[in-house]
Amino acid sequence: MSEKEKLRELYQNKRKQMSKTILKNKSSIITDKIYSYVKENNYKDIMIFVSFRNEIYTHDLVKELLKEQNTNIYVPYIDKKADEMKISHIKNFTNDLKPGVFGILEPKEQLRTDINLKDKLDLIIVPGLVYSKNGYRIGYGGGYYDKFLSSITGDVKKVGIVYSNLVVEKLPVDSYDIPVDLIITDEKNINPER
Repeated sequence: MSEKEKLRELYQNKRKQMSKTILKNKSSIITDKIYSYVKENNYKDIMIFVSFRNEIYTHDLVKELLKEQNTNIYVPYIDKKADEMKISHIKNFTNDLKPGVFGILEPKEQLRTDINLKDKLDLIIVPGLVYSKNGYRIGYGGGYYDKFLSSITGDVKKVGIVYSNLVVEKLPVDSYDIPVDLIITDEKNINPER
């Protein structure tokens, strides 16, 4: 078992021990902060994940952002044939999403396109199980986000969201790991130092 795998197991267990009430309260604080951040910075083309299990709960945030005029919401999905993460533009949370890989809600097939939507993005909300103060993360081990983030060109803000008790000083970093530009937690925002 690699160091990252050990840490993944450790922090998954740590997150599982958090009560539903604490998860809900922390999620609410974090998503309120993201919503304010989006409005303050006038972001228009936002990629955001749809939460699963005990991740930071993003469903209500996605629904709120979908109500905003002049805001486009893009949700990731796994293209099994290409073995990579892609995004689709959604307009309605209930009608445009269905359970996909691992049971995670993702855009329906008819919304998927070969057009490169990555170039449209100005903000990407990045999930992570645990983050280091310098902006690196450990996810679930699929490598999909790092591959996706490494293909992004232009001035796209990458914002990681994580529970405050899952921020650590340092994590092991591989050459393909892509750090985020900002970390938003329920306690404070962290501007990573590199």
